[in-house]
Amino acid sequence: MQRSLSSLQHDLVPITINVGEDFKSIVWKAQYDMDFNTECLFCFSERITGYRVEDEAGHTGKVAVCPHCEKVNAIYA
Repeated sequence: MQRSLSSLQHDLVPITINVGEDFKSIVWKAQYDMDFNTECLFCFSERITGYRVEDEAGHTGKVAVCPHCEKVNAIYA
């Protein structure tokens, strides 16, 4: 599954992140956003964590990541 995240900038170039992709906290400049009380799609851990992410070009989005297996579980607004 693949979804584009619209940039908040005026150029509207999307950042593309795949569900199931390994979390790249340093590359994506991740910043904690919130916790979700739902289980992971991949390892069935009981909790996933939301992060605001930004790539090198400044395109932003939000992803929900499992803290145990470090896979992207969802893209959210």
